[in-house]
Amino acid sequence: MLEISLYVLDKVLAVLPGWIIRRFLPPERIAGQVEIDLRRINPIAIYFTSVQFPFVELWFRISNQSQLNLVLDRLLVDLWVGQPTVQGAVLHRAALPRRTSKDDIRFWHDLTGIQEDRIRKQADEKGVLTVPVSIYVDAYFESRVGIVHVRAPLEHRGVAIS
Repeated sequence: MLEISLYVLDKVLAVLPGWIIRRFLPPERIAGQVEIDLRRINPIAIYFTSVQFPFVELWFRISNQSQLNLVLDRLLVDLWVGQPTVQGAVLHRAALPRRTSKDDIRFWHDLTGIQEDRIRKQADEKGVLTVPVSIYVDAYFESRVGIVHVRAPLEHRGVAIS
């Protein structure tokens, strides 16, 4: 019975104009059904010695549990390693159909010598950061009800630098 009602709801949403859908599903409600987190396997990598140019790489998992198809328009990232370290954006658009997840959203940023020194000061002798890596994310999605904004503060501990 639930499957039939969801099927009917999907068909109704497909033919209704966006302004009517927005009355029943406002962007704020859709935002509450979107989850942004770091992916489980190797979510953060900081490379200094094994590459010619130091860089940081973050991998995100975005889960769309709403009734609407979404398109990730942009993902703004503010990375802190004890203090503000890197700001950047993911500008590659990604489709997120309803009730699906993607765990291949990648943020990559070169590090300057000053940023490298700041990060090294936060690591112990084994190359593991002694402070958590804090990430503040603002994601903007296109949908049939307009722009959906999702803000997510994330934290990860025990990041190793290489």
